[in-house]
This record gives sequence, C-alpha cells and structure tokens, in this order.
Amino acid sequence: MKLSDVLLDDIFSPYHVYSIVSSLVTLLLSLILFTSCTRKPEPPPPPPPPTVADLHFPVLVLFPNAYTVLFKDATDLHTMITGVVIALDQPPLLIDSRFNIRTLDYLKTIHGGLWLMMHPVGVTEVTFTLARAPKSGIDAAREAIRTQLDQLTLPADLEKTHAALAGQTTLKGMFNLFPKDEITPPP
Repeated sequence: MKLSDVLLDDIFSPYHVYSIVSSLVTLLLSLILFTSCTRKPEPPPPPPPPTVADLHFPVLVLFPNAYTVLFKDATDLHTMITGVVIALDQPPLLIDSRFNIRTLDYLKTIHGGLWLMMHPVGVTEVTFTLARAPKSGIDAAREAIRTQLDQLTLPADLEKTHAALAGQTTLKGMFNLFPKDEITPPP
C-alpha cells in the first residue's frame, strides 16, 4: 500500500466526508440566512402635504351643497361666506388652474360660537388643511365640475351643458358654465 492511497482513504473516510458536507451545509445556510436578512430598501417617503403656496390661482372651490366660488388669490381663499362654511358636512373640492384637485379638509371658521351668533350672515376668515384628491388632471376636473353642474342645470339643458364643458380647456371657461344666479363673487 502506498502512502497516497492511505491519505486518500483517510480523507474520504465517512467521518471526513460528513465533516466536509456538514461544514458546507452550515456555510450555505448561513449565507442564505444573512442574505435574506439584509435590510430591504425602504419605500420613498410620501410627498409632503400640499400648501396654499403650491396652488396655481385662480382656484375653483366646489362646495357639496352645489355652491361654487372662483377665488383669485390666497387672501380670497381664506375668506368665505359664514353660512356656507357652517353648513358643510363634507370637505369641498378645490381645483387649481393647472387642474390639480385638492380637498379642503378641516375647513372651519376662525371665530367661536358667540361671534358667529352675532354675525350669522356675512364673511368669515377660515382655516383648512389641503389634501390631495385621489385623481387630478383635466378629465377629473371636468368630471367633478360636471357633477356640480348636473345639480344646477335643468334636465332639458344637460346635454348642451355637457357638450360645452367638454369643449372647455381652462378653469375660468369651465367656471363660466355655471348659472350666473348661483354664483356669488368671493368677498
């Protein structure tokens, strides 16, 4: 028997094979464990909430009670008719000149109950938080305005109003479709 045969028999003995295989399995499992435990990339943070400075004026506010106002600037937007603000049961939609749609969440007057009892009619300063609506763009704006127009338009005139709305490409043009007796200019 040669020395090389003895060494090969010793290396390939069941004990050595078991030792080598178990070391390889342990290494492989460790590698799998460490690679699967690596930190997953975090999703990007949500965009910051919109602010009044992000709006492109004029903006159109569609109140849920079919009341619609075009505000020319941020100062006008912070002043609204008291009765409209108090009667809200859901946030109104705001559409800016680039057809970005927002909601006016937490819209409320800055005045308390006593002031409101003394001034039930007129204008009041308001506060609100802007939130992004699920959809934006000219098609979403047309849909929101169409819904508002449907509440104010006689059934016989709906088809004509819808066709006129489809032809408008500016916010001011869409606003001009509202019946004039339903529009109260901002204070």
